[in-house]
Amino acid sequence: MPILRRKDQQKAKNLNLRFVIDCTEPKEDKVLNLDEFVSYLQSRIKVQGKTGNLGNDVIVTAEQEKVVVTSTIPFSKRYLKYLTKKYLKQETLREYLYVHSHDKATYQLKYFNVGQDEEEQK
Repeated sequence: MPILRRKDQQKAKNLNLRFVIDCTEPKEDKVLNLDEFVSYLQSRIKVQGKTGNLGNDVIVTAEQEKVVVTSTIPFSKRYLKYLTKKYLKQETLREYLYVHSHDKATYQLKYFNVGQDEEEQK
C-alpha cells in the first residue's frame, strides 16, 4: 500500500483584491463627506478580529468621488457594504441613500426614487 503524504505548507495565493465604492451622486450634492467616510472605514475595518489593525494588508483611499479598498488578504465585499450602511445610518443618510452593487467589485451609492412613488399613488 503506497503511503500518501500531504504537503505541510500550502502555496499561498497572491491576493490583490480591489473594491470601489462610487459616491459620485452624494458627493456632488455635498451630502457626503468623503474624507470622513474614509476615516470611518479605516477605524472600523477588522483585520484578524481587531479594529485599527490594517497595516499594509488593507489600504483605504479616496480617489476623486470614489473610495478604493485594496487588500492583500481575504476580504469580503459584503463586509464593505455592511460598514457603508452602518456609516449612512450614523450620519442619518440611510433614509435617502442606498448601496447598490454596480458590478463584481463596485458598489454605488444612489438616492431612493421618492418622486416616482408619490406620482404612482395619485
